[in-house]
Amino acid sequence: MEFPKVVAILGLGVSGCAIAEVLLRRGVKVVGADEKESLGELEQREYVERLIGRGLELILGKNAFARLIDLKPRLAILSPGISVHRNEVKALAQSGAKVIGEVEFSYRLLTEELGRDKVCLAAITGTKGKTTTVHLIARMLEASGLRTILAGNVGVPLAKFVDEFPRDEESLPVRVVMEVSSFQLATCETFRPDIAAVTTLFVDHLDWHSSVDDYRLSKAKIFANQRGDDWAVLNADNAGVRWMAQFVRGKILWCGKEVAASCPYCTHWVSDDGEIIWASLGGDRFPVARFSEFMLRGEHNRQNLRVAIGAALLAGVRPDVIADVVRNFRGVPNRLELVGEVNGIKFVNDSAATTPDAAAAGIRSFDAPIVLIAGGKDKGGNWGEFEKALKERVKALIAIGEFADRLVEMSRKVGVKVTKASSMDEAVRQAVEFASPGDIILLSPGCASQDMFRNYEHRGEEFREVVRRLSSKN
Repeated sequence: MEFPKVVAILGLGVSGCAIAEVLLRRGVKVVGADEKESLGELEQREYVERLIGRGLELILGKNAFARLIDLKPRLAILSPGISVHRNEVKALAQSGAKVIGEVEFSYRLLTEELGRDKVCLAAITGTKGKTTTVHLIARMLEASGLRTILAGNVGVPLAKFVDEFPRDEESLPVRVVMEVSSFQLATCETFRPDIAAVTTLFVDHLDWHSSVDDYRLSKAKIFANQRGDDWAVLNADNAGVRWMAQFVRGKILWCGKEVAASCPYCTHWVSDDGEIIWASLGGDRFPVARFSEFMLRGEHNRQNLRVAIGAALLAGVRPDVIADVVRNFRGVPNRLELVGEVNGIKFVNDSAATTPDAAAAGIRSFDAPIVLIAGGKDKGGNWGEFEKALKERVKALIAIGEFADRLVEMSRKVGVKVTKASSMDEAVRQAVEFASPGDIILLSPGCASQDMFRNYEHRGEEFREVVRRLSSKN
């Protein structure tokens, strides 16, 4: 891959730093820009300091991105949190810079240096369910003895692995399982997964995307460069995903509760009878796993599992290996994660539920009475299903963050007890006052976290820490 004299990186988080390291290793002049006012404010401060020692030039402050234009970079690489719709980014493009994201950059570099046939790529997107699904797929591949890399929106950018891929023929191809967000897909041009899976499609991230259509079409770009022999694995139980099928260029494997019965012309599918999960890969159906052996709760997690099984089967994983992973998979942090039990009250961390639909799914995962902690920074979603779930399943709500007043109004409308809290510690203490033995205190915010926390992981860790302190006192 040929590089221009100057490459600009917008955003110096995990992705931005990984890109800078790869470029500096290749002798490229790199200018990193971030809107934090000082080096000490950067989350990756120590990483950035090491990169500065290797030649990284730094621009900080509110006007950092605009100041890049004076340097006339020919290539600008966006970290996922930087929207392509920002005026500074548009101005960079108009000045002659090629603007791409980390996923597109890393994919181009990897496939050009290693060879496209040396990488078997499964990419998973969706409004919710991505992280659980990619972890399931990666575990299934690893359990088959296949060299597997888990990368992307799960916290480890693909750029981090570019120089770690084996170059010897015996170790290839490497299986790459990637979680890709709408942010990352929006800036993709050549990105082509062998297997593209979609878990769900609702409405999200309207604080980043210019419109609902922009969000949905960014998601659909996961199929844009696929060919006839490539696969799409689609969740038939989600209306948004069914809509996305019109953009598929390859073959489809459908996953759903009644796919086998409702789609007689489907040749490749994963379905179930309520207990046994069955699959067909163009021939007779065969059993794969049992839902009763799957530890994760909720219909949304059953949908995630079907999609993961479909992708794993296409990647060559045997049904018996899949069944073993299903029996032993305990989930992913911040996704309906049981973090403790005190005086008969269970505490569940679902901090990754950053949309109202995801929070509604979390609420509906339990039969026991729920005391809910919700709120934060609203991203512009539809709160209709959340309000229904609130009325049906929640006995009390603790509202936090910028959206707290709206949640108070919603709770009073449906007759649910409600109060506000200004910190996670206060929220948990108030939730305990509402709860009784046998109840569940559920953190399922339905909102982004940046009004009170660094990210949803930080929010989940604060919840865990408060529960740990509570447990130590009892």
